[in-house]
Amino acid sequence: MINDFNSWYKTQPLFTRTYVSLLVLFGIIGKFKPAYLWYLMFDANKIFTLQIHRLFTHYFFSGVLSFSFIFHLLFIIFCIKNCEVMFEGSNYADFYYMILYFFLTGDIMSWLFDYGFLSAAFCFALIYVWCKRKPFETVRFYFGFQFKSEYFPWVLIAFHAITDQDIVQDLIGLGIAHSYLLLKDFLPVTHSIALLETPQFFKNFVNKHIVKYAPFARNRFNQQQFQQPQRQNFFQGQGIRLG
Repeated sequence: MINDFNSWYKTQPLFTRTYVSLLVLFGIIGKFKPAYLWYLMFDANKIFTLQIHRLFTHYFFSGVLSFSFIFHLLFIIFCIKNCEVMFEGSNYADFYYMILYFFLTGDIMSWLFDYGFLSAAFCFALIYVWCKRKPFETVRFYFGFQFKSEYFPWVLIAFHAITDQDIVQDLIGLGIAHSYLLLKDFLPVTHSIALLETPQFFKNFVNKHIVKYAPFARNRFNQQQFQQPQRQNFFQGQGIRLG
C-alpha cells in the first residue's frame, strides 16, 4: 500500500505534489499546534516589519487535518493538476509566472478583504484558468451531475452558496484569474499589449532549476527542443470525474 502511494505521489506534477504536501504539513500543525498558524497568516503590519514570508505562506493552509480535509485535498489536487499539466513543456515557466501573479494579486485582495488565509481563492483561480482554456472537457460532479468544464466555476459557486460555504473567496479567485486571462490572452490579441509576458530570465531559471525536478515537464521540454512547434488544440474534450 505504501509502495502504491509512493508511485502515485511521484506521478503527480511537481507543483501539485509540493503544494499538497505543504497543505498536509500545515494541516497537521494546525491540528496539534494551532497557535503556530499565526506565523502563516497574512498580516500587512507584520509584512512591513520584514516578515516577507507572510506574502506567500497564507496560501498554504486550507484547514486542520480531519476526514473532511482529506476529501478537500482530492478536490485541490483536481484543481491544481489539471491546470499545471496544460503548461508542462517549453512553457512550464509560464505556469510559475502565473502562480506568482496569483500570489501577488491575492495579497492585495487579502489586504482589502481582511483575509488571513486565501488558499480557497487560489485554487478557484487555477480551476477558472483551466475551465477557460479547456472549456469542452466533461466534468462529473457530485450525485452524477455532468456538465462542460466552462460551467464548472459557476456550478462551484452555486454549490458553495447552497451548502453555506464562503463564496467570497470564490469570487476573489474568479477576479484574480479573470484579470490574468485578460492581461495574458486577450490584450495581446486585441491591442498588441503583452503585460504578462514571462521574462526570459524567469524562463531560464525555471528551465534550469525547476524542470529537472518535474519528470513529465522535463520529457515534454526535451521533446519540444527537437520537434517543430505544433498547434495546440484546446477544444478536445475528455471525461473527468470529480467526486
